[in-house]
Amino acid sequence: MRASLLLLPLLLAACSDVAADGANIAYEGGDPLNPLVEEKPNDLTDRSALARYAGLYGASYADCDPANKRMDEYIELFDQGFAYRGELSTLAEIVDETNFRFSNSKGENVFIRFADDRLILHPDERAYRTTYLRCP
Repeated sequence: MRASLLLLPLLLAACSDVAADGANIAYEGGDPLNPLVEEKPNDLTDRSALARYAGLYGASYADCDPANKRMDEYIELFDQGFAYRGELSTLAEIVDETNFRFSNSKGENVFIRFADDRLILHPDERAYRTTYLRCP
């Protein structure tokens, strides 16, 4: 019994140290009262990289001929976005000098890559990838 009375103060001291250490525990997920800083919007003030590619692109050169009513697979690109089959997509991000991200009316991302005089729509999605030629 005497031994248990001697252990009681030691046990109480050990428990109080655990409670003190609990205040220093970092919880995963961060502090809910201090939210994470949101990502800054993309700087689109210098659109010269995209403006360099402005023009009309067709899936074939027949698509470039406005007199050809049957061939209408073309993209009209300008420095703020592009038009494709009546859908306007606006520039959302300049990834680098040849890769751009756009946002369509549904809020979906559309990616375009340029390789020489070719515009590649959906370059990273094999099932949807289409290569367009720059119209003369």
